[in-house]
Amino acid sequence: MPTELAATSGVDWSQIHAVRLLGVALAALFLLWAIRRMFGGKK
Repeated sequence: MPTELAATSGVDWSQIHAVRLLGVALAALFLLWAIRRMFGGKK
C-alpha cells in the first residue's frame, strides 16, 4: 500500500477535487430530498 501511495503522488488533483465536489453535491441533494420528504410528505 505505501508504494501505491507514493506512485499516486503525481496524481491529477483537479480530478480528485471534481470527484469530491460531485460527492458533496450528491450529499446535499440527498439531504434536501430527505428534509422535503420529512416535512412536505408525498406530493
